[in-house]
Amino acid sequence: MTQPAKNNPVVLAGVFVLVVAFVLGIGQLSRPRVVTGHALAGSRPAPVTSTEPSTPIRPRAVYRLADHPVLVNAASLAPITCTLPQFATTDKQLAAYYAAGVECLDAAWGPLLTAANMPFEKPSLDASPDLKDGPCGAAPESDHAVAYYCGRNRTIYMPTSRLRENGGGDAPATHLATLAHEYGHHVQALTGLLRAADLKITDAGEKTPAGLEMSRRIELQANCFAGMFLTSAQGRGSVTTNLARQAQEDFQYAVEEKPENNAHGSAANQAQWATAGFKSNTTTACNTFAAPADKVG
Repeated sequence: MTQPAKNNPVVLAGVFVLVVAFVLGIGQLSRPRVVTGHALAGSRPAPVTSTEPSTPIRPRAVYRLADHPVLVNAASLAPITCTLPQFATTDKQLAAYYAAGVECLDAAWGPLLTAANMPFEKPSLDASPDLKDGPCGAAPESDHAVAYYCGRNRTIYMPTSRLRENGGGDAPATHLATLAHEYGHHVQALTGLLRAADLKITDAGEKTPAGLEMSRRIELQANCFAGMFLTSAQGRGSVTTNLARQAQEDFQYAVEEKPENNAHGSAANQAQWATAGFKSNTTTACNTFAAPADKVG
């Protein structure tokens, strides 16, 4: 997404194309093996009584969309207290701010995903001054993206120089909104939502109307997940009520994309989904895959 303006968290969210292009690197669980055979008639065996505890079901991603368990079973983020350093804009200070933010996002999302029997692992954070080439390909130009999430290595890229000069500037709310949005993509990767959506995009074609619509559903859901986090953290620790509200409202400043490139949605819809997560703090409110087309336009 392109963000010439200072307060554009969705542009700060980075290039979704990079996420889509390499989300296959996220990994794939083994498919169940089909065992063939015939049932044989015989005497019914006596019931076996065992005192051994049943083996718990291993956490696993689910490659579904509108009917994904996380989206049909309401779950909320528990109140979380973030301890962030004093905000400042040097490379070192921004990197420290992002690192502390990721720790708080881990603490917020980890319990929810664990309770939903989803796998959880912390993302890596690259807060280098400049955006380097990586497993998701060549780094995008500064006028094309300032931050993004790479599914192949599950890394959030928050290049401090770009974010300071062509992104959030000296507004901590914009930096926090961007980080929360990118972490929303990590939640999608862990649950299987990102891969399931990518398969749809691959089938339809990335630049087709259907492919672009699926891209918008992914991006808008990341906004909604960001809103959930902001409301769970507001009024405690370093995230004041005012800071959380400013970060939530910052999504309305998205730059409108041309129809043939609209992979992120209108500014109005971007703000709407961030607000939905912020006001409800429930995963069911973030089911962009079940929303009518005009809500993700």
